[in-house]
Amino acid sequence: MSATLQRRTPSVITSATPQIKKLNAETVTAIATGFLKRIGYEGGLKPKKVSLGEGIYTVEVDMKKLGAIVRVDAETHEIKEYEIQAKSEETSSISISPKIIIEIFGISMIAEVLFHFLFKMLGL
Repeated sequence: MSATLQRRTPSVITSATPQIKKLNAETVTAIATGFLKRIGYEGGLKPKKVSLGEGIYTVEVDMKKLGAIVRVDAETHEIKEYEIQAKSEETSSISISPKIIIEIFGISMIAEVLFHFLFKMLGL
């Protein structure tokens, strides 16, 4: 009585070409911001612009005091190039925040009250 054991190998179906998802602006932005977080720029990432040209996605991201440009290959999803730059100071010096306006208004009101009582004391 001889028993023959046959081993069955599981059949695995693989395709010859790997399935690569097509990129869109949302996924490219996620790739770029994820990359910037991994290299140490975590706080305040604000994607500003995504564009596609000649098979390369260009993502512009604003950070607190810096700006970044990340280029991602549309076919391989690889980051081909990135650049970190200091923001220009022109835009930040022109804007006036509401906090500054309230502070200036408060200081002027205090000065008005002080001058009012000062002039009353002097009889002017």
